[in-house]
Amino acid sequence: MKEADLFRQYAQEAAHSSSKAASQEEKHALTALACTWAQAALMSERALGSSFIPSPHYPALRETHPVL
Repeated sequence: MKEADLFRQYAQEAAHSSSKAASQEEKHALTALACTWAQAALMSERALGSSFIPSPHYPALRETHPVL
């Protein structure tokens, strides 16, 4: 199995788990995790090149840490 396929599997599992989450906080965390795994899949296939698209739930690191 290709690395990207494995990452997509992880993303699907996290997304599926988020629908069964006990709290909103857990649901948001699992949704963010699913986004991260989906981004990893795309990046592993070089679909995004060297750019990184931040999670829609959290700001980009450079937005919260301007020295980066």
